[in-house]
Amino acid sequence: MIFFNSELARRKALKSALVSSILLFNMKSSLANQQVDKDSKNIDKPSQSSIQLDKNKVCPSANLLPIRSFNTAKYYVYICRGDNKNLLGYYVRIPKNLDNKITVPIAKKARETYIAINGELAYIITPYEMLITKRGKIILREKVISAVQADGKPLAKGCPEGNNTFARAETKSFFIYICGMGNPSSYVSVTRKSNRRINLPLKKWNQNSKQNGRYVAINGNIRFILTNKVLRVSRGERNVIKEKVLRWE
Repeated sequence: MIFFNSELARRKALKSALVSSILLFNMKSSLANQQVDKDSKNIDKPSQSSIQLDKNKVCPSANLLPIRSFNTAKYYVYICRGDNKNLLGYYVRIPKNLDNKITVPIAKKARETYIAINGELAYIITPYEMLITKRGKIILREKVISAVQADGKPLAKGCPEGNNTFARAETKSFFIYICGMGNPSSYVSVTRKSNRRINLPLKKWNQNSKQNGRYVAINGNIRFILTNKVLRVSRGERNVIKEKVLRWE
């Protein structure tokens, strides 16, 4: 009887030790897997410090510091100072994942529109949008989130300072802003290609809601009519421009 009880106690002790070993192994394995997952996430997700760009290393040389900086959803774009080889400067585009940086000499400049050409590709940046075209066809377009000069002053100008933006529209050729203080009072239009800008007082406006407004501005015998569907520019009784509204905010 004593032998039987002793053997039973020994078996219980062995079983308990075995269970404890299994639990300890599983715990260590779980912790190890958690660490692997954590390390994997850290590898896939760059740290905040890794995406800080050194402005001295953006341009082709340290002497050619950026004079314009643009930020889109996926890219940083810089316009660097020119040198004896390229007087207009350089277009530098860096993806936000820091992969595949490109540097292309600027071929054309009109106001704040910069165009760099590399073979069939044209890289275009303005304070409003970034474009890439291939043989004249747009293959990439991204809205510019911010555009600043070297001194930090913003480049993009929508409504005048102190005004509210009651509506914002984009067509094939224009960026358009309806501006004012308490009520809509001015029509601001910027051409996509050259960034030419006009600011006209509104003659008529009807705004039942933000998505259902009609705005009329007149400049001499030219009338500008904007709705959330279409932009019409007429001279006298004749339409000279009719463009679909591509984006309305």
